[in-house]
Amino acid sequence: RARRAALEVKRAEQAAPADPAVVLLVGCGLPFEDKRIVIVDPETGEPCPPGTIGEIWLAGPHVAQGYWGQSEDTRQTFQARLAGGEGPFLRTGDLGFLDDGELFITGRIKDLIIINGRNYYAQDFEQTVASCHPALLPGGGAAFAVTEPAGEQLVIVHEVRPDSAPLNVDEVAGAIRAAVAAEQEQPVYAVLLVRAGSLPRTPTGKIQRYKCREQYLASRPPAAST
Repeated sequence: RARRAALEVKRAEQAAPADPAVVLLVGCGLPFEDKRIVIVDPETGEPCPPGTIGEIWLAGPHVAQGYWGQSEDTRQTFQARLAGGEGPFLRTGDLGFLDDGELFITGRIKDLIIINGRNYYAQDFEQTVASCHPALLPGGGAAFAVTEPAGEQLVIVHEVRPDSAPLNVDEVAGAIRAAVAAEQEQPVYAVLLVRAGSLPRTPTGKIQRYKCREQYLASRPPAAST
């Protein structure tokens, strides 16, 4: 039970029993003796102090040698070194922390949304939105940030159920904005409701947030809208 406000500033702190703003995190277990996990500041390469969220770097015999025929990608991902030169490590691209030696994952670097200096994870917004109105398709949403003159702004794109017609767009969009305001205390800059199956996905069915963002930027309206 982690404090949401602490996670937003890259800290891992146990929530008090009465704290309403709580994020439940599931531990991944302890590393074996011949494997090493280091939590690292991805910008500086310095190991993070205890209780600080950073990128998860791995070392040990379980780590592959690299990508076949991709020497530069191999160097950047599989041959990372700490600021002091220690290494090599595998950069996982995951963010997390260690608590009594146990690993907790909080999200992916590429899915991190930074608004007004606070850190949010796309999946948290998506989970909040998915259950806020019966017209929304479970697992059919994407959250991302766009840069506007006023700074980073939150955009929500979500698929609606095929049987939801006729759709009250204002009602659904209002429910999304209210849910995000209540749960994450953030305004939503734009809400886009799309047909089921419209969002770009990987071959395994995962929604590609970066492609959703690219499509939005290529066709977005001149001002925030629903």
